Amino acid sequence: MRRLALLSTLAVFLLHPGLAQTKTTASTASVSCERATPWSSASRLVGQQAAIRGRVAGTYYASSSSGQPTFLNLGFDYPSPHRFTVVIWQEDRAKFGFPERRFMGRTVCVTGRVSKYNGVLQIIVRSTTQLRVM
Repeated sequence: MRRLALLSTLAVFLLHPGLAQTKTTASTASVSCERATPWSSASRLVGQQAAIRGRVAGTYYASSSSGQPTFLNLGFDYPSPHRFTVVIWQEDRAKFGFPERRFMGRTVCVTGRVSKYNGVLQIIVRSTTQLRVM
């Protein structure tokens, strides 16, 4: 009986591909900047794709560090452990111009997978489509 129910469900998705597409579209829509989560509430989203918004309180281009990352800190600046950090690695930096100047003091929306590094929430951006001024 269970096998029959599973096969029926599978057949519905195979015969009606629009149903599967609707699910994909819905999950993509949930990561839009229109419904972005405030940076201060991002801790519940660790491990998930999300859209996070907040004011860039501080920036730093670590040109002497391995990987030469640029950090955009939302909410609070470094060294506050309560900040949310947008990380742009050197290999992607040129796509953003001079991000430490361009985004300073601006309210932004960043999309991507929320993770935690040394107790600080972050999203690593690789594309300009992941970061925009609101």
